Amino acid sequence: MNQYLILQHPGHNRVYFNYSGELALGELHIACTKLEIEFEKLEIIEIERIRYISLKTNNIITEKELEYLSRLSFIFAIFKANTDENNQISLTPVPVFQYEYVDNKISTILKYAGKTNESFTKMMVNIALLSSDFSYEDTIELLDPVAGKGTTLYEGMVYGFNVAGIEIDKKPVHEMSAFFKKYLETERYKHTADKRQIFGKNRSEAVYIDEFEYSVNKEDFRSENLRHTLSMVNGKAQEASNYYKNSQFHLIVGDLPYGISHGSSTNEKSNSNTRNPLELLTLSLPHWDKILKVGGVVVISWNTFIIARHRLFDVFTDNGFTILNDYPYNNFEHMVDKSIKRDFIVAKKTS
Repeated sequence: MNQYLILQHPGHNRVYFNYSGELALGELHIACTKLEIEFEKLEIIEIERIRYISLKTNNIITEKELEYLSRLSFIFAIFKANTDENNQISLTPVPVFQYEYVDNKISTILKYAGKTNESFTKMMVNIALLSSDFSYEDTIELLDPVAGKGTTLYEGMVYGFNVAGIEIDKKPVHEMSAFFKKYLETERYKHTADKRQIFGKNRSEAVYIDEFEYSVNKEDFRSENLRHTLSMVNGKAQEASNYYKNSQFHLIVGDLPYGISHGSSTNEKSNSNTRNPLELLTLSLPHWDKILKVGGVVVISWNTFIIARHRLFDVFTDNGFTILNDYPYNNFEHMVDKSIKRDFIVAKKTS
C-alpha cells in the first residue's frame, strides 16, 4: 500500500479553509476517477497538528497522474509517506509538475469587493474539465458568462486555455481590459488588442467585444496554434449564442453574484435585472447549449440561501443536460459568510 500526503495551500482565507478539506477530498475524488486511480481511501488526517489530505493506493502514482494532481486547486506540496518498523512516519517530497502557461499570480493581483476566492474558482475550472470528455492536453475553450472582472478567465489562462467572458456591466469590462493590457506589457508578452462591435443593428443595441491574442514570445506568436486568446463581451449571459459560435466551448464556468443582479429579465424587452439564479438559467441555458460542445460541462455556483439546489435541476434537464449528482458532486455546499452558503451544479452535455 502506498500513501501520499498532500499539504493544502495556506493561501485560503480563514472561513474558506475551515471547509476546504471536504472540498479538497471531493476534487481529489473526481481527479482519481478521471485518471482511473484505484484508491483505497481518501481522508483528512493530522500529523503533529498539521492537516493533510491522505491518498492510499495500491500503485505508485505515475508521472502522467502527477501532472493532473499537481493542477488541483488545493495542492501546496505532495509527500510520499514511509512508515518504519517502529511505526514512525517520514515524508519524502514528490516533485510537483510545473504547468503554468501564465503565472498564477495574475488572478490574485486585482482586489475588489465581491471577488470570488481564487482557489474556489480554480476548483470549479478543474472539476469542469475533469468531468468532461476532454483533457488538459486539448486546446480548451472556456467561457464565463457572468465574468465580472475575469477571475475565472485568469485561472483558465494559467492552464493555457483560450478564455472568453460575458459581463453586463461596462465598468468591469473596461477595468479588466485595461488591467490585462498592462499585465501583458509589463510581463513582456507578445500581443495584440482589438475592440469591435459583434452584435446589434444600431448604436443603442450595439454589443462590443474586447479581444486579445498573446504568446510568451514573438516566435510562438507567429504560429496560430501557439497563440492564446482572451475576450470579454459587454453583453448578456442569456444572449451568449449571439456572440459566440455554435459548439465553440468545451467548458462553461461561472460564479453567479450572490444576491445582486445578473442582467436577465423575463421580459426580453425590459432593461430590468434579476436577482434570481433560476430565472437567469432558464433564459440562458438554451443559448449555452448551442455554444457548448458535446461532452462539455457547465459548472455554475450560486448562493443557496437564494434558491435551493433541487429547484435548479429541472431547468438543466429540460435543456438536455445530464446533472452529475452522485458523490462527491452532491457534497460541495459550504458557508462563505453568514449570508452566503455556496454550492455548485455540474451538468454535462451528452448529446
